[in-house]
Amino acid sequence: MGEKKLTFTEHLGELRRALMVSGIAVLVCFCVAFYFSDWLDWAIRLPIDGLLPEGSEPVYLGIFEPIFYKLKLGLIGGILLAIPIIFQQFWWFISPGLNPRERKLALPFILVATIFFLGGAAFCYFIVLPNAAAFSVGQMADKTQIVLSLKSYLSNAAMFIFAFGVVFETPVIVFLISAVGLVHPDTLARYRKYVLLASFVIAAIITPTPDPLNQAIMAVPMYLLFELGVFSARFVVGTKVKSKIEGKDQNP
Repeated sequence: MGEKKLTFTEHLGELRRALMVSGIAVLVCFCVAFYFSDWLDWAIRLPIDGLLPEGSEPVYLGIFEPIFYKLKLGLIGGILLAIPIIFQQFWWFISPGLNPRERKLALPFILVATIFFLGGAAFCYFIVLPNAAAFSVGQMADKTQIVLSLKSYLSNAAMFIFAFGVVFETPVIVFLISAVGLVHPDTLARYRKYVLLASFVIAAIITPTPDPLNQAIMAVPMYLLFELGVFSARFVVGTKVKSKIEGKDQNP
C-alpha cells in the first residue's frame, strides 16, 4: 500500500478484509481444536483436579450440553491457535498509518504480542485458576456440596484466560502508543500511581474471587507490565532522538 492515503470507505474495506482473514484462521484452527476436544477437556479440568469433594464429578445439566461443550472447547482452542494470525492482521490494518521505519517492527510485534498473550493465558491457567478455585471451594458451608456444570466452568475459565491474555498485552500497547508518538513515555510515567490504583481496581472487578491474594496475583503483574512497556518505549524514543541528532550532524 506504500504511502497511499486511504479514504474512510477504503479503511472499512481493509477492516472487513482483516476480520475475514482472522475469521477464516479461527475457523480452520477451530476444526483442529475440535478434533482434539477430548484432550482439551482433560486440560481444562486440570486446574480443579482434586478440589471437588470425594465422589463429586463435573456434570452436564442438559441433553445437548455435551455437543455445545465440545463446540465451545473447539472455539476457545481455535482462537488461541489463531492468535498469531489475528495479531498479524491487526498490524496489517494499522500499518498504512505508520512510517517505513515503524513498519519494520511487524515481525517483532507479532512475536512479542503472541508471546505476551499466551503468557497471560498460561499465567491464569497455572496460577490464578487453581488458587481461585481452591479459595472458592474453601468457602463452602457445612453440609453442602457442589454440582459443577462443565459448561458453566468452561465459560468462567475461558473468560478469565482471555482476560489475562489481554491484560498481558499492556507493555505492547504502551510501547506502540509511545513508538508512534501518541504519548511520550515520561508522560505515562507521571501517571504510574494512578496505573497502580487502576490495576487493583481492575483486578478486583475481573478476578473470580474477592480475596486480596488473587487480586494481588493479577494487579502486581499488570503494573509491572506497564513499567516494562514504559521502559521499552523510553529506549525506542531515545533511539529516535539519537538518530535525529546524528542525522543533523551529518547534514550541517
